[in-house]
Amino acid sequence: MKKIIEIVPPIFLRNYFSINKNIRNQRFHDVTLTLRGRDAIALAVQHFGLQKHDTVLLPAYLCRVIYTPFHNFFTPEFYDIREDLSIDVETIESILKSRKIKVLYVIHYFGFLHRNIAQLSKLCKKYGVLLWEDHAHSALSHFSYDYADAMLFSFRKLLPIPDGGGLWLANSSPLSIQGALASNITSMLILAKRSRLGMGKRVRSFLRPVYYHSTASVYKGIKEIIPQPISYMSKRLIRHSDIESIFNIRRSIFDIWQELFSKSRLKPVFSKLPEDVCPQSFPIWLQIPQELRTKLWSFNVNLRNLWPLDKQMKEKCPTAYELSNSVSPLPIYPGLPQSDMERIMTLLEQYGKSPYLNRDINREQRQQAL
Repeated sequence: MKKIIEIVPPIFLRNYFSINKNIRNQRFHDVTLTLRGRDAIALAVQHFGLQKHDTVLLPAYLCRVIYTPFHNFFTPEFYDIREDLSIDVETIESILKSRKIKVLYVIHYFGFLHRNIAQLSKLCKKYGVLLWEDHAHSALSHFSYDYADAMLFSFRKLLPIPDGGGLWLANSSPLSIQGALASNITSMLILAKRSRLGMGKRVRSFLRPVYYHSTASVYKGIKEIIPQPISYMSKRLIRHSDIESIFNIRRSIFDIWQELFSKSRLKPVFSKLPEDVCPQSFPIWLQIPQELRTKLWSFNVNLRNLWPLDKQMKEKCPTAYELSNSVSPLPIYPGLPQSDMERIMTLLEQYGKSPYLNRDINREQRQQAL
């Protein structure tokens, strides 16, 4: 029975119930560990006392779960980003000058850190705005704690665990959250879903509606998020993970993807890997409409454009809208066989043709990315 290749790291039961006691990292000892990233956001909203009239300035290129569950707790406003996924400081300052903003929300995409985060921090201090950094993709990169008022994490996007988010607060100790028993039960349910990576497509297709039903109310913004703590087992796995080893392995897999794409007509989003970056994935410029998704799915490869945006966003934030339909991340995680990478590459070369292939991208522009 062939496994399904996805962007998230596969989970194996033998690893979930065992840890390496010789490893004890303190990387996230100041972080409040939560069940999911959305729990960390809800906790931050509560901690800072956001109200409906408070405006949170969000990048338009983002997952809807960041803001839809909290529509009753703050007013979202969106800013566009550049084609290289960076933030224009002048654009941000013009917004902060013209209206009252409570929070500036910054996402470090695909593990790559924004190089102008210090400038953005200065702007926030100047205008009395809170700076929240989203490290859902970049938790394993070598980032700085010097700039943000809050940092949000989603460890399950980077580590082979079924749950795990986090909130770091400047000048504050980790917070206490109740509900450990419920978290442990939820974790086991998520584990059952995530372990489908090793199942066949028939079983996976049968269980898919269950998964979407469980998250539909969140994406519609009709379910209030009550923050829950991380499960006991996922917390242990984070504490006993060899973070630096994972850092190096992910970078080496990124290099293999780069080598494969150096011989391809398809274009990666980033042409180089900064020394402090642990890549969450290998994003490429490729449109993946349903026809191509179905074709890849027939070969046990589940790829998609990351965050499709609604059409009403096209006029206000055209670059983010274009990115949402043109960027697709390829998997990077320890244990990913090079043979699987080569198989994905072959499929993309064979089926990723016009109209699926996005416009040509100047590689030199990518060298200035982030």
